[in-house]
Amino acid sequence: MSPRGRIILSFHAENDSELIKSTFSCLTCAMCEVVCPSGVEVTNLLETARKRFVEIGAVPERLSEFFGKMDRSGNPYGIDVETYDPSGQVDILYYPGCTSLLREREIFESSVKILKKLGVRFAIEFKYCCGSTTLRTGGSEKFARRNFERLREIVEKTGAKRIIVSCPGCYRTIAKDYRKFGEIGAEVQHMVEFLAENAAKLGLRRENIRIAFHDSCHLARHMKVVEEPRVVLRRMGTLVEAEQHGLSSFCCGGGGGVKLSYRDISRAVRDMRVAQLKKTEAEVIITSCPYCYRNLKNSGGGLNIKDITIFIAERLKE
Repeated sequence: MSPRGRIILSFHAENDSELIKSTFSCLTCAMCEVVCPSGVEVTNLLETARKRFVEIGAVPERLSEFFGKMDRSGNPYGIDVETYDPSGQVDILYYPGCTSLLREREIFESSVKILKKLGVRFAIEFKYCCGSTTLRTGGSEKFARRNFERLREIVEKTGAKRIIVSCPGCYRTIAKDYRKFGEIGAEVQHMVEFLAENAAKLGLRRENIRIAFHDSCHLARHMKVVEEPRVVLRRMGTLVEAEQHGLSSFCCGGGGGVKLSYRDISRAVRDMRVAQLKKTEAEVIITSCPYCYRNLKNSGGGLNIKDITIFIAERLKE
C-alpha cells in the first residue's frame, strides 16, 4: 500500500482488522518523505492517526501488551530498572536509553569507557524510558512528559550543558518531541556526533579492514545525521557502502512498533537489509542504534555486527 493510501485509510479509525494492520504495519522509516515531491510529513500524520485507534482500543494485541508493560514498569521490557541519580556539577549527562541499559548493555559499558577515556565531566542519568516507542505508536504522552520533567530537573541540578544519548529513537524524542513540553535546558546530541567531534583525541589506529555502516532511520532520515559516523570510521579502516545508505538507507525492520505487532513484516524487511549488507563484503557492519544492532545481530544472517561504541571501545588502550 502507498503511503498516501495508508494515511487516507488510517484516518477512518474503527475496529477493523485490515484498517488496524494498514495503520500499524508502517515502520515509520520516513523513506517516503525523502522521495515525496510534496514534502508531506507522513510519519507525523500516521502517528496522529494511530492515536485515534488507540483512543477507541483498536490496536494490535501485542501493542496492547506493550502499553501494559509501560504502565506497570515504565519501560518497554517490563523489568525493574536500576536508577542513576546524578549529583554534583557535570558538563555532560549520558542517557543510555532502555535497550542499551537493559538488553544490549555492552553499548552502555562501551560508551562509559569512551567518555572516561576522553576525560570529560559526565554523569549517567537514567530513571525513565524516554517514551519514544509509545509516541511512535500513538500511545500516551505521559511517559515522554515524565522523562522530560526528570531531565529538566537533573540538568538544572547538575549544570549539564549537554545530554548525550545512545539511541536514535531517544535522540529524536528528546531533541524534537519534547519541544512541545518546553525547554530542557541543555543541548542534545547522539553519541556519534560527540565521537566525530572528538575522534582525533581517541588515538584510533587505521586497520586493514573493510567497514560498512548501517544508517538507522531515526538517525539519518529523522535527525539528518549521516556524515558523522563516517568521519570516525574512515579513521579506522576502509569504508564501503551498501546499495542503500545515508538518507536512502534501508530499514532494519525494527521501527514503528512493527516488530512488536507484525513480526513477519519486520523479519522480511530485516532479511532484505541483511542481503544488502552482505553484498558489501565488509568484514564488519557498524550500527549506531541499539535496536538496529539487536535486530541485525539476531537475524541469523551470519554478519559480524558491532555498535560503533563497542567497535571503538575494543580498540582503546587502557
